[in-house]
Amino acid sequence: MRTASVLGVSMIALLAASNAAAQTTPPASTTEAPAADSTDELAPQEAGADEIVVTGFRSSLSQALNIKRSSAGQVDAILAEDMAKFPDLNLAESIQRLPGVTIDRENGEGRTISVRGLGSQFTQVRINGMETQAAYGGNTNRGFDFSMFASELFNSIKVNKTQSAELEEGSLGATVDLQTGRGLDFGSGTHFAVSAQGSYNDLAKNVQPRLAGLVSWANADNTFGVLFSAAYSKRNPISESFNTTRWQAGDPSQPYGAGNNFAGCLSCTTDAQRSELLSAAYPRIPRYTFGEVDIDRLGLTGSVQWRPDEHTDVTLDVLYARFNQEAESPNIEAIGFSRAAGGVRDTIVNEYEVDPTKNILSYGVFDNVDIRSENGFERNESTFHQVSFNMRHDFTDRFRGRLKVGESETRARTPLSVAYKFDANDRDGYMFDFRGNDRLPVIAYGFDVTDGRNFALTEWSKSRSGTNFRLANMSGALEYDLTDGLTIKTGGEYHTYRFDTFGFQAAVTKLSGANAPTDVTNLGKVVDLNGSMDIPAGTDMAYLVPDIDKLAGFVSMYNDPLVPAYNGTRRVNEKDAGGFVQADFHTTIAGMTARGNIGLRYAHTSVDSTGYLAIGNANTNVTVKNDYEDWLPSFNLAIEPTNDVTVRLGAAKVMSRPSLGDLTPGGSLSTPTQKVTYGNPLLDPFRATNYDVSVEWYFAKESLIAVAAFYKDIKSFTSSVTETVPWSSLGLPDSLLVGTPSSPDMDFDVSRKINGLGGSLKGIEVQYQQPFSFLPGPLRHMGFIGNYTYVTSDVDYGAAGHNKLTGQSEHAYNATIYYETKKISARVSGAYRGKYLLSFPGGNGNTEEGVNGTLNIDASLSYNLTKNITLSIQGVNLTDEYNDRYVDITDRVSNYRHFGREILFGFRANF
Repeated sequence: MRTASVLGVSMIALLAASNAAAQTTPPASTTEAPAADSTDELAPQEAGADEIVVTGFRSSLSQALNIKRSSAGQVDAILAEDMAKFPDLNLAESIQRLPGVTIDRENGEGRTISVRGLGSQFTQVRINGMETQAAYGGNTNRGFDFSMFASELFNSIKVNKTQSAELEEGSLGATVDLQTGRGLDFGSGTHFAVSAQGSYNDLAKNVQPRLAGLVSWANADNTFGVLFSAAYSKRNPISESFNTTRWQAGDPSQPYGAGNNFAGCLSCTTDAQRSELLSAAYPRIPRYTFGEVDIDRLGLTGSVQWRPDEHTDVTLDVLYARFNQEAESPNIEAIGFSRAAGGVRDTIVNEYEVDPTKNILSYGVFDNVDIRSENGFERNESTFHQVSFNMRHDFTDRFRGRLKVGESETRARTPLSVAYKFDANDRDGYMFDFRGNDRLPVIAYGFDVTDGRNFALTEWSKSRSGTNFRLANMSGALEYDLTDGLTIKTGGEYHTYRFDTFGFQAAVTKLSGANAPTDVTNLGKVVDLNGSMDIPAGTDMAYLVPDIDKLAGFVSMYNDPLVPAYNGTRRVNEKDAGGFVQADFHTTIAGMTARGNIGLRYAHTSVDSTGYLAIGNANTNVTVKNDYEDWLPSFNLAIEPTNDVTVRLGAAKVMSRPSLGDLTPGGSLSTPTQKVTYGNPLLDPFRATNYDVSVEWYFAKESLIAVAAFYKDIKSFTSSVTETVPWSSLGLPDSLLVGTPSSPDMDFDVSRKINGLGGSLKGIEVQYQQPFSFLPGPLRHMGFIGNYTYVTSDVDYGAAGHNKLTGQSEHAYNATIYYETKKISARVSGAYRGKYLLSFPGGNGNTEEGVNGTLNIDASLSYNLTKNITLSIQGVNLTDEYNDRYVDITDRVSNYRHFGREILFGFRANF
């Protein structure tokens, strides 16, 4: 019924548009911009003879506004103001300036994006027109890691928030188009651009380089051009934090490990006090941590472009990126509180205090506490490459075609991950105190935690792992102008998507008794927390941790053989084939300019999922096949009641394929008990029907006030369940049961992912943009860009007991004030993302886990020393905003972390 209703509205609008177009040839819209449709790259806008040409940042805003205005659907764009000069240092941080977009940060910079409340796995990303995947550091999802790429490599970003039939399926939230530079972008002749910056982090207290360069050449006729660009940067962010690894709910029904009644609580004299103590939640692993990350990033692009005339354009684009990261994570903690069987009950409580508002132990002094000092080291190495061939040709004035062929591959490796542990057991006098500051408590261990004689080396481990993503794309389309106002488009695509991940590990080595070195002075190093966190007095600020380099020469682990980690080895082979038919119309209705598109897309998906199923002591490789198809109608209409107002309507059925990590048939099978635990290779995609409406008022030159509303009727969300179902419904081969007590006609108790119940997501975006050229004096050089997004959701997760979509912030806003003259360009930007959920329940008796709201302030100032040379200084996260992760509805601290401010200074030259 929903498909029929969308198609019905679409056909009525198409017939009306076709009839009107056949009777009259509408005048060209004054707002239409070339090359702004949903599948082609963004083109620079040309100013009319009577227009005042603006340059720099303001020019890029004006061009992006023209793209938004001329599109049939809801589109937002960001353009580089000059060669290889994006307005932010990170692509994700640039995209967050757009309405409805929020980002997730890692190591002090943006990594993934969410659009209109839907996370990165629901957002499709294309580079140079090709769907692709970039990932590092254990990413086994469809989410795109924007931080793999230097922003200097790209000229434009376009976010398509509504769907059209010619746009490939795969997104519930948005399709993001990233475009690198091309040889004919800058006109004939040779052009150079180079930039050099030093990046200073106020926690790391060192300066790291950021370098970029571009060279392009085009012949005198501007029909053949080549381009090459490169960008290299290093970062050395420092992480300081306090975390608890959640809070453990107490249980007064259980006795003390040290004895019954009040034996473990010296402060308890009544049953009420004992119940109060054992009912309160306590921190599982309370600790201050200090981490250091070394990142180096290299990006290269190349392009060869041939445009012999206005009817033909042939381009070959190549993109390479390398992202390496090394991280060391030393910390010390009261590991004894995390013991599942004991926790506080296995200690002697000398003093305590309970905060009744959060029902937590806010203060305590304990004896018989196990303390652990640990350190880990991990190296991640990731590479990405893409080769894409794009061809567009006009066969006649009315008949055109385009062809796209390409492939991309991401190889993410963790060649080494090691961890060491020093233990000090049964220590007296341990204390924590959250009463003065519930994010930065007092932590004291009751003994000298810098003395190696107080610790023993007890454990070490080693592993390596890797992930591969391979995508091959081929697509083609034809379009024919049936009339001056009606164009028919048709085409198809064939994609292959291969994902595989593997892991190897050494058996964890544990030492005890006489085998455990009891003086680790020569195997450790002292970490000092005297950084910029406002840690309260009384906290042990320095502590001994394992020294990675010293221990590498002490233990044989680095030469120990590794064995396969079967639970981390799996593969997904996916083949996606589809086609579309679409009608684009441009006409007048009741004297109003109207344009839009109506179309239908067909998509067929075939999936082979492979994983290891543990059956007894054996690991069996299992492959399960699945396929499904989707019919996806879409409709977009833009009406201009007046020359400065555009009203947009959109409706579409959309789909997003399941998370790659959920498709594995790997897990465990117990045939004697008829129990199975695995992912679910038979998962269907996420499906939804989207409805969109917006009103845009272009009330002055380079100015906009817009309001957009959206509603997504989502059919299902993936949920984890345990249920009794027939073996035949699992997709697993019957051969697994041969010779066992089980048979294929039996029911099994199965723990797996399923396509659960659905829900709805709705929201509103408000956008305002204007240069203040009407103001007197220097104020006329100022301007403002801002937006606000409100999103709410109502999702049925079945037994999960929550109706909010994870990763969805209810409130988000962005604002930028800028000042621009021929000599000076200055900007101050703020990006707020409201509180959002990560999971529920939150584990260990907590109702939920999430992240509190953040406000990040950035600024930049540049001065044009000459026509070709610009000096600049930029500040990132100027207020040193903390990432505040919490558990439970009472807002108990989980991880309170910061990475410091980053200041970049340098120059840029172009010729």
